[in-house]
Amino acid sequence: MAVKLKNAADSFLRGLAVLWYTAALLLPVYAQSPEPRSPAPGGGDEAPEVLGDAAAAEKYAVWARQAIEEGRWGEAEAALERAADYASVSSDLSYLLALARFHENRPRGTVLEAVRRSLEADRWRLYTPETARLLEAETLIAVRAFPEALRSLSSLPESAESFRFRLLVFKGLGNAVQFRTTMAQALDRYPRDTRLLRILFEFYRPSGYAYPESGRRGTLFQNDQPVAIEAVDRDLMALALKRLPLLTGDDPALAYVAAPFIRDTEEARRLMGAYRAGGGKAPEALPAALGLGLISGARAVDELFCRDNVDAPRSAGPVLDRALLESIWVLLRDKQGRDRFMRNLLGFSGVITEDRNRDGFPETRIRYQDGMILAYSHDAGQDGFAELEITFTAGTPDRGELTLLPEDNGRPFACVVSGGEQLKARVWWERYPAVLRTELGETAYIPRPLEFFLAPVRFVTLPGSEEPVPPQAEFSGSGGLLYPEGETFSGLSRRVLTSSALAIERPGGNFSGALERVELERSVPLRAREHLKGRIVSETEFFLGRPVVQHIDLDLDGRMETIRRFRQNIPSFDPEDAGANHTWDYGKIIASSESDWDGDGVFEYGEEHLPGGVIRSWDINRDGVKEYSETGKD
Repeated sequence: MAVKLKNAADSFLRGLAVLWYTAALLLPVYAQSPEPRSPAPGGGDEAPEVLGDAAAAEKYAVWARQAIEEGRWGEAEAALERAADYASVSSDLSYLLALARFHENRPRGTVLEAVRRSLEADRWRLYTPETARLLEAETLIAVRAFPEALRSLSSLPESAESFRFRLLVFKGLGNAVQFRTTMAQALDRYPRDTRLLRILFEFYRPSGYAYPESGRRGTLFQNDQPVAIEAVDRDLMALALKRLPLLTGDDPALAYVAAPFIRDTEEARRLMGAYRAGGGKAPEALPAALGLGLISGARAVDELFCRDNVDAPRSAGPVLDRALLESIWVLLRDKQGRDRFMRNLLGFSGVITEDRNRDGFPETRIRYQDGMILAYSHDAGQDGFAELEITFTAGTPDRGELTLLPEDNGRPFACVVSGGEQLKARVWWERYPAVLRTELGETAYIPRPLEFFLAPVRFVTLPGSEEPVPPQAEFSGSGGLLYPEGETFSGLSRRVLTSSALAIERPGGNFSGALERVELERSVPLRAREHLKGRIVSETEFFLGRPVVQHIDLDLDGRMETIRRFRQNIPSFDPEDAGANHTWDYGKIIASSESDWDGDGVFEYGEEHLPGGVIRSWDINRDGVKEYSETGKD
């Protein structure tokens, strides 16, 4: 009986210990928030009980959703990353992670990875597969993968969101026929959705923000060219303008988006006046306000550069669009406004962006400090991975990183936007565009001074920063604000780097932490030296691009006691072979070696490497003849 009681007590204590341990593990997860009860799938008050990992995943999802609703996106993303182990039992977690990554401008490949993981798990409680498909389509539209986005939308039921994304796809593809048909259906079924009107106006306006003169107002454009107005275009625009006065109450910004299409100047001025009276001061609205005479040139410049906003972070400065800057400059008529614009631009601190395809996702960002360029980045794929990044010193390119396409036999081929590895070339300029050094992975290419030039950007002067000003003006003028424009640099490859290199540097293959420097003559290796802690530990001689003999200090005593000779049936150095490392693993191509360990001039040890193994020999009595040998594995 005592034994049974003891066993029962032991079992109880073990169970209590397990409960305590489990509580200790889960406590940090829920310490920041209460445990909200999950809603029933059908919207009722009662939800089925959820146990185990699914219950823990749901608590994470509920807490993350609440954090997102409160604007704490960063906290939500961090928590969802930690909850990745539960992704297989909860689609909501992966969907919320994708949503947070999208909001935080993470690389869009990671957004697609998370949202597709949610669809694969297919275990929903808070959201539905349809919400995930919409986010997938929105992400694909951002990277301009329009056909794939259309396939994602094809499985979705009709909704305002699905209509909106289809319109963005047809707008991006330039498919006017499908755009018109879809827009007519959308306006008929969702007459109060202000986002549809914004897309309609943006589809028909020219690039940039230039406000048209009175004779050009109402003109419809496609691909920056005036279009012959068809009946459907006229009907769509008439319907949009008819609804405009009502819908600006829900979206006041429609006033400046629609202003270029309103032929009645007084009506346009009334809508823009109401927008500004309501506190609207979006920089994108300035061309319309300036073109309609609602503000002076000086006032427009002050609002553009945030000079009248005491809360603006002066250290960071404003973020301005290049097309907006140029449009404001064209509209400035009075000298005071032009002088002020030039002064602000020449001393500009902030960021200038450029969105050439006008899809709302800028490809280019340039940061300035007091009129000097600090950094440049260009993301042509709009996937969050910049193909080109450059840092500047005193306004001059100093260092850059550019993405190379993968290569096949020396010829580049296309890579997937958000998949696969991208090879980054790191470039240091000696004096732009003369290259001092280029690195691909762990291999560095050192050209001769001022003989290899790489100019991935060229510089232009922004309009409005170099116009001559009379001496009595407040600002007397200067050389202008430089703006880097990206060039095509598809020709950069290992072959190009090798052909211009005086030497190649890479981690040494014989000793950990060593650096090998291979000297080249017309792309062909002449000799290589391996350095370790300031000392030369090996020297290799080449003939016709192949290593022939190597002197090496294997015991690191300061004396190269070993001589290696290499096989000659190996491929010679080929700069056309983009997949090669251009150097060799010397240990794998040794034909024979001899070592004089005590420095008496006699090689008392030798090796001969054969296809079937290695023959090791010793000169026991040091008479120059090896008396003993044995065969072993290489």
